[in-house]
Amino acid sequence: MDALGWLKVGSDGYAARFESDEENYVIYLTDMASLWCQQQTAAEIMKRCQDLNPLIESTSKGLIRQLRAMLVNNPESHNLQVDSNNQTAILKIESRLESNIPFIWQFDLSLENADQFRSFVIRPLLAMLSEAASIEDELCNIIRSKDKQIDDYKASGASVSRRHLETKEFNTEAFFAARPSRTIDESVKEDMTALFCRIVIRLKQLYSAIVKRILSQKVVPVLDESSEPTKSISEDIETPRQSSPKVSEASRAENIRKRLLEEELNEMAKSAKNARIKKIL
Repeated sequence: MDALGWLKVGSDGYAARFESDEENYVIYLTDMASLWCQQQTAAEIMKRCQDLNPLIESTSKGLIRQLRAMLVNNPESHNLQVDSNNQTAILKIESRLESNIPFIWQFDLSLENADQFRSFVIRPLLAMLSEAASIEDELCNIIRSKDKQIDDYKASGASVSRRHLETKEFNTEAFFAARPSRTIDESVKEDMTALFCRIVIRLKQLYSAIVKRILSQKVVPVLDESSEPTKSISEDIETPRQSSPKVSEASRAENIRKRLLEEELNEMAKSAKNARIKKIL
């Protein structure tokens, strides 16, 4: 599915992510504390359009295109309302089409579990933070290399033709010592959801790659050290294979019991035979 990056919706600190193809869509909504989701097929989209916009005739493809445009193209111009509780969230959009016909849409989303919230918000943020730190280190190394190159030019007698182009040698410690105060001041003033959306838009390709990797890893369950092993689908279906260890264990116990009984009978027969021999002698 083609996915939009996280976009701020409304003025109450919500962000939405819209994924779609020609027939279906999936929309996610977050307030940076919870995650809600709704999926709809072509038939469900057409039914929703008939209920909310009985005067409008369209296809599922056309409706999906209109919904994407409403979320992306200047969402402030549309009337967006979000109402959420612990289990559900409603995103309602009111707008007008080019022919000035009113268009209404309502997304009814259900609360996702904590793992989904981590997959779409927390883990991508941590991965992007790690990538940003790696890029930072690489850029600092490039600047230091450039400074050495400039020093070599100067040692060879070269000089800058225009004085305003001359730069001081890059000092990593001084640069990063001045950054935190400026960054913190800017971040505190900005809404948390808007900051999240801005970061994702800036690193959209990286975010998409991270989410894709996380979701692909969920296909094969990965167990934590503290988690209990889970049964696979094949183990649930193949019940005879599950019961076979118990059968073999019972059979082995029965064989041991029979063997002990036979040995006991042999001992008794041997003792009786020895007693008869002694009596005859």
